[in-house]
Amino acid sequence: MKIDVESGIIKQRENKMSFNKWKNKKTRTSDTTDSLVSKGFLKESPTLPLVYTCNVPNLNLPIWYKNNEQQVQDDLDKYGAVLFRGFNIHSQEDFQSFVSHSIKKTAQYVEGATPRTNLTKGIYTATEFPPDQEIALHNELSYVTTPPNKIVFCCLTAPQHGGQTQIVDIRKVLNRIDGEIVREFEKRGGWLLRRNYGNGFGPSVQKAFGMTDIEEIKAYGAAVDLKVTEISDGIVVTEQVRKAVHQHPQSGERVWFNHISFWHPSTLCPQVKEKMLEDLALSEFPFSTCFGDGSVIDDDTIEVIRRAYSDEEVKFDWRESDVLLLDNWNVAHGRKPFTGERLVLVAMG
Repeated sequence: MKIDVESGIIKQRENKMSFNKWKNKKTRTSDTTDSLVSKGFLKESPTLPLVYTCNVPNLNLPIWYKNNEQQVQDDLDKYGAVLFRGFNIHSQEDFQSFVSHSIKKTAQYVEGATPRTNLTKGIYTATEFPPDQEIALHNELSYVTTPPNKIVFCCLTAPQHGGQTQIVDIRKVLNRIDGEIVREFEKRGGWLLRRNYGNGFGPSVQKAFGMTDIEEIKAYGAAVDLKVTEISDGIVVTEQVRKAVHQHPQSGERVWFNHISFWHPSTLCPQVKEKMLEDLALSEFPFSTCFGDGSVIDDDTIEVIRRAYSDEEVKFDWRESDVLLLDNWNVAHGRKPFTGERLVLVAMG
């Protein structure tokens, strides 16, 4: 039996009956317990993500994905995270090819808050925070009016230790948060994100929006329900109010989709917070969150939310050539501290 590896076509048994029917045919049977690609979970992460493991050398992931897109999409809808392991992905160009098949239109990182490099055609480096710092769980750009539906990561250089992209099903996070807290956010109009630009902390307003003209930024804000206030030359404050709980745009399921705990002042490490307070009031921090009506979210409430994330968090060690596809509306992600070199690319859309 000739196997067309380059086409990436998967041939799997659907159940025992169909397997036995196939086995009785007069064909080569060396693949009876194997296939081009197998599907399952990792021992260290038995519930998420679902893993497609390539069992042959040099299988082209973009072509395989194109031929199996509906199967992958069904699994992505169900689980929210799919990992491709062992495929022929070894460069930025390889990843770019996969992105062109898996994301219909890549999104620009507008209103971004973390340092990353725009490489080409919607491909970025993952957040370039110092390796000794953890990036808390969050859904990408949850505070914009049209967040990306998909996030896709690619590991080109795996770190020596740590550096996992931890993930969590935010449907489960919502179920862990006390209903009274959820209702309080609904009663108070959701949550408010306040960002201060130009005070020496965080990106400049031009960097965050990818625009140099403040009038252009104001016009953008007016179109996306974002209040932009110019205090002085280079000093800008933005405010936006968003829901804490959303409905998934396809399934309609309720999801805890926000940056409430991520950007709450209590999330800052004590040393950084103390340094900021030497020069700034809390309202002048580069970012802060509160209830949608402007009232303070107490630290105890944030701790309940943070614990809901951590209780559901799963992680796995990156391997070179790994590609992780996420439903951004169902699964949040972060990054663990690491040692050694680490190169992870990302695209969204």
